[in-house]
Amino acid sequence: MQNNHQVGILSIGTAVPAHEAKQADVVAWMTQAYAGQPVFGRWLRALFANSGVETRYSCIEDYMQPPQTARFSPGQPLQTMPTTADRMAIYQRESVPLGVAAATQALTGLAETTGQSLADATASITHLVAVTCTGFFAPGIDLAIARQLGLPLTIGRTIIGFMGCSAAFNGLRTAHQIVRGQPEARVLVVCVELCSLHIQPNADREHLIAASLFADGASAAVVGVPQIHQDNFFLLDNFHTEVKPDTNDEMVWQIGNHGFTLRLSPQIPKHLAQVAPGALRSLFAEEAVDFWAIHPGGPAILDRMVEVFGLDPAQIAASRTVLRRYGNLSSATILFVLDEPRRTLAETNRQGKTQSGVAMAFGPGLVIEMVRLTYLPPQTTQHPTSVAARNGNLLEPA
Repeated sequence: MQNNHQVGILSIGTAVPAHEAKQADVVAWMTQAYAGQPVFGRWLRALFANSGVETRYSCIEDYMQPPQTARFSPGQPLQTMPTTADRMAIYQRESVPLGVAAATQALTGLAETTGQSLADATASITHLVAVTCTGFFAPGIDLAIARQLGLPLTIGRTIIGFMGCSAAFNGLRTAHQIVRGQPEARVLVVCVELCSLHIQPNADREHLIAASLFADGASAAVVGVPQIHQDNFFLLDNFHTEVKPDTNDEMVWQIGNHGFTLRLSPQIPKHLAQVAPGALRSLFAEEAVDFWAIHPGGPAILDRMVEVFGLDPAQIAASRTVLRRYGNLSSATILFVLDEPRRTLAETNRQGKTQSGVAMAFGPGLVIEMVRLTYLPPQTTQHPTSVAARNGNLLEPA
């Protein structure tokens, strides 16, 4: 028998580490590290100025320390730089409380929309999907987060690792499939990325381009079948994955002796522009897209998506805002982006109309991930129930 229950992102939570740095301060820190190379310093200042990032957050406080005493400062003797083992020790210490903070915010949002206590909302979680590509340890981040949240250790746990900036879509797809098979399930998806741990010790320009964009953060979402009285959420309609042929070396994320190394080809925006329109048609055909949530991999990617889809600035304001405020947070970023239209659509949609939108992100492969979403606005007196409830495929309140 076909399962007609619709599955939604019922709540979203986000969190960033304590150490805030202005992009101008970060580039000053890095140019000081290369003080003996003035031409290189000018290139760095131009690179950071054009990154689209104004503020970022890190689990390390090196940006606030002189480069000569900062452990992660580039340009220092290699033997003084943290090894990959050193970095993984920091990851194990810092990733869990950050993930717990984002998850707690998502669970609090779930409690508010369902009328439950936070304890009852937490107890309703049946599965945990942890997403990360910036660190490893075992017993893993999934078990550590479950313990700190007080989740029953009998819940189903999954780790999605090393899939890059698009990995949140793999987490959401996994959650969607779980709930489609078990409509009573509620899945907590937690994305945690500590990108700043992987500042490289050399002056390789590709590594410095990554250093100008990436920062640390965590996001979380509760995925499940909405109850009839719930609103202000996104239904997960359809997913689509596409891989651009012959681009295996265009985005590469590897484990090195001093952290993980990232290679980003300048051709990535061009490649994505060639596959993105077809991917979008697979989800929307000729239908209009009401709202857009594009992973802000960098300003060049956003500019090319604007061009290929014919968007105006307002349509990607959420992506630019997240890039400006937080930088590129790898897999955690897309839930930061989706949280922006969730708030603005609730404020501006006074007619209670559902709207269709798309979220997309990009990862090593080159892979483009997309999901078609339906936004269910806050209920109004004109629209006392959602479209899904009228169709009879939401769960009755427990």
